[in-house]
Amino acid sequence: MAKVIVIAFHLLMVLHYGYSIKFYLLDLKPPEFMKKVNDIFGGPFKFLTFWDMLVQFFYFVVAFSNDLFGSSALDREKQSLLQKFRDFSFSTVVFFLGSMVSIVFWLLFNLNRDLIFPELFDAWFPSWLNHAIHTVPVAGVVVELVLVPHAFPSRSVGFAMVAGVCFLYLVWVSYIAYLTGFWVYPILETLPMAGRALFIGACSLLCSFMYVVGEGLNNKYWGAPIKKKVK
Repeated sequence: MAKVIVIAFHLLMVLHYGYSIKFYLLDLKPPEFMKKVNDIFGGPFKFLTFWDMLVQFFYFVVAFSNDLFGSSALDREKQSLLQKFRDFSFSTVVFFLGSMVSIVFWLLFNLNRDLIFPELFDAWFPSWLNHAIHTVPVAGVVVELVLVPHAFPSRSVGFAMVAGVCFLYLVWVSYIAYLTGFWVYPILETLPMAGRALFIGACSLLCSFMYVVGEGLNNKYWGAPIKKKVK
């Protein structure tokens, strides 16, 4: 019964993110000024939210494939390549990115929504889609952590992956700003250089913190067999 629940959850997440991505790319009817924003270098790939949607979608495709064709062994010697890739991607990218996107978005939204999602967006951006891409990620990764045990790598490997993803997106966003003069998020445009650096630094620290939270919750919930780190 437990395996059926896991398979059903993974399939639900695949369908959820697949449909959300399709609606986001093909069915949204933004006003003219947003079409111009979308046409700026990078298209939807400018936004970390879109990165997260793709990461979550492909992760759950891998997890669902592993349910059908892979393994669910605690002993790494008996794990399929699909399971090893599932565990590594979840522990080093999927959990922290899904958590961070939801936490930062809703924190800024409640402090001053003009910094992240101005009220005028409500006229053309459906509320369900907003929750689909900004609320479901943290809920999805927490449910995944509760339903499925994951082997986490060593802290050095985990932090290196977190730092790599953060650095890659920072370089990407800075390059877009340098090339076009456009900052992807209003808060980055509003803040002075020092404030921008502090905000980016705080987000990077949050990412590292969420990695530790994911590792801690996974080990606490699933116990000793999962505490053996992958070298």
